[in-house]
Amino acid sequence: MDKQKSRMSDERIGEGLANRISQGLRAGEFHLMFQGAYQVRTGRLSRAEAQVRWMHPQYGLLLPGVFMSQLEQSDVAYQMSCFMVERACHELSVCLGQAREPCPVSISVLPSVAMSEGFVQHIRETARSYGVAPNLLEIELPESEDAARVLSVRVLTQDLRDLGVGISYGEFGAGWAPFASLGALDIDTVKLARDLMATVPGDSRSCKVVESLLALFETLDVRVVVSGVETKEQAAWLGQWDGVLAQG
Repeated sequence: MDKQKSRMSDERIGEGLANRISQGLRAGEFHLMFQGAYQVRTGRLSRAEAQVRWMHPQYGLLLPGVFMSQLEQSDVAYQMSCFMVERACHELSVCLGQAREPCPVSISVLPSVAMSEGFVQHIRETARSYGVAPNLLEIELPESEDAARVLSVRVLTQDLRDLGVGISYGEFGAGWAPFASLGALDIDTVKLARDLMATVPGDSRSCKVVESLLALFETLDVRVVVSGVETKEQAAWLGQWDGVLAQG
């Protein structure tokens, strides 16, 4: 009984937070920040990852870890994803208007949102309204069993493909790693979990793990973004691979 009460209480808290997030989206309390992914050898910006921030009127700046997990079973997840698409297209249109070369922007969405009715149409209409080519957007599905299932059935990603939107798989190696089905995943980019670089290049076994992953994805013709690159030594070590992007 106590467990049931606790679960019901958590559900009410989650529902209340989801409603408050929806209200915050309407009130303009959310904004995007962008983290770059750079070519290791040249330092050239090649990709940007959209990250949402909440400027709460009472609690100040809140990072995604505080609130995003509450959206997984909520309709607000769709609203948040549409907001991120709209803001990303706005920023891309600013770059185009200033005659600057834009780089693709990655937006993390839940598998349920990516496959939901109307989401691809929303991307199409939003990109058109801002004069942005859809191929400047990349939808990232965070690593999970659901994401792997969706990405392994190509008919489920066909609408995104027809629109020209890229597809990426995020934080590979952080949780449910589907090695058995990697060859079937319909992805352009994979982002490695930042923990994989924690002891590179100092630990030879860690280096072998990352080397093997980079070689595997190179064979599969999948672009790799390596998270957690925080030192010059790590960047120099990654420089031996062409095309690898570093984020950190």
